[in-house]
Amino acid sequence: MDTSGLFLNSLFSLLLKKIIVPINYHERVAAVKTMLKDDVSGLVDSLTDFSVQTASVDFSVETDNEKLTEILKKWLDNINSPYKGLIPRGIKPLAQEYFKERWKSSSFPILKITKWDTINGIKLPTKMFFVDGESIHSEEIDKNKKNKELVGYEYYLGEGTDDKLDKGVIITKPYGRWFDEYPDPFLIKRGVYHNWKIIESLKNRETEILEQVIPYLFLVKKGNETLAGQGIKSYSQTELKEIKGQFQELMDKMNSLADVKAKTPIRVTQFDEEIKHLIPDLKAVFDPQLFIVAEKAILSGLGFIDVVEAVSTSRRESILNPKAFIEETKKGVEDFKGILKELVAQIIENNKDSHKKYMSDSVVFHITSSPVKGFITNDAKTQFRLLWERGQLSNQTYCELVGEVEFRTEVSRREKEAKEGLEYTMYPHLTKNDEDKGIDFVGKEPKDTDVNGRPIPPDKLDDKDKYDVGALVTAPYTRITQLPDNVKKKLTPAKQRAWMKIFNNAYRNHLKKFGNAKKAETYAFRVAWSQI
Repeated sequence: MDTSGLFLNSLFSLLLKKIIVPINYHERVAAVKTMLKDDVSGLVDSLTDFSVQTASVDFSVETDNEKLTEILKKWLDNINSPYKGLIPRGIKPLAQEYFKERWKSSSFPILKITKWDTINGIKLPTKMFFVDGESIHSEEIDKNKKNKELVGYEYYLGEGTDDKLDKGVIITKPYGRWFDEYPDPFLIKRGVYHNWKIIESLKNRETEILEQVIPYLFLVKKGNETLAGQGIKSYSQTELKEIKGQFQELMDKMNSLADVKAKTPIRVTQFDEEIKHLIPDLKAVFDPQLFIVAEKAILSGLGFIDVVEAVSTSRRESILNPKAFIEETKKGVEDFKGILKELVAQIIENNKDSHKKYMSDSVVFHITSSPVKGFITNDAKTQFRLLWERGQLSNQTYCELVGEVEFRTEVSRREKEAKEGLEYTMYPHLTKNDEDKGIDFVGKEPKDTDVNGRPIPPDKLDDKDKYDVGALVTAPYTRITQLPDNVKKKLTPAKQRAWMKIFNNAYRNHLKKFGNAKKAETYAFRVAWSQI
């Protein structure tokens, strides 16, 4: 069966129907939500979800006061903890709600603070959320003015005027002007919704056509060309109708017995009978060329710009450049940092009278975020490694960008490895043995024994301060019996003495330089194990 004509007729009738994009703000938001509930394109929901997940990085607040920075860090980790698990706690889930409202809903994110608590003597907002943009309604402040005011509207949560959004809120319009009544939803402003409606209409027309032609034909053929040409047998119209009736009766009887056990039907016929199942050709209905233009427009609207490049004088190729998509995602991260900046400014304002030590107009703070890892390529990681080797990147940034692991976790693991001597245990296997050279271990073993292997007296050592353990007042070990068990198990007594001296020397130097006993101990463990 040829269905191409049927599909073309349906397509022409479809073109007569105009694609309507809602004009009213609330109808637009409702249309966006309906679109994402059943995304027939397979593109819009998945790519906006990718933006939300990629932009959900770690956020922090750093100030010039170490104590205040620690308080704010704990606060960020416990935002919305008073809800006791009814909604996720922490700044990252709150950021995800912002990105969903920005890209997948109204594009009118309004942060509403519902509760302030005193934590460590500081008033902090502990309950907050982004309201549903569809439930926001406005009222013009002065309807008689002809010129637009910068703040010309009051906003309410719901259609009434009971819940006014004027206190404890942070209002943003990422895709509108400051003086606009409502912003345009992202997916409608970029033309994504319009092209999605085209794809939806085509899909619906396909479904209608399938419902009409999918019941396949059951063909019973009696006779063939050879028999008819030789005049042996040619069935009349009456005979064919009779055969059709016999098969229809047989199939009806089988359908009526579908729920009970029945024997296989038997039909006796001559050699000239042929039975076929015919399914119509539906290639024209599912031709992907019909969707290419709309799909490309959706991708362009989301930031994947279709760029045509000339490979040679006679050949041109089309590629999708995702730079606009990447920059839009990064812009979302920066805009959320702006909300956090306003939030911290309100915290300082509410506490500057009671906590002049921490909160004042002169306090210096800035909002930081971890890198957007979803867009970092292997080539970029190589460049980051070069920067780290040249001292232009911190260990934490290098760990998060290149290793994509949590820095605090790696610090605690490295401290544990240093204390347990795992660097010594996991030293690389010897793969090349040069007979004229010794094993090239890290560092240099101190010479504290003579040629016969006997200990050299302290008064005969070249550097008494380096090897005289008793002279080190700050050293934690004065005898090898005080060493950790794993040191005594892995090393001989002579090696234990060398390990202790290296440890004490490294500990003393690091403590004198930085004044941190814990870090000095970790550093000394690493130095001692690496040199032994």
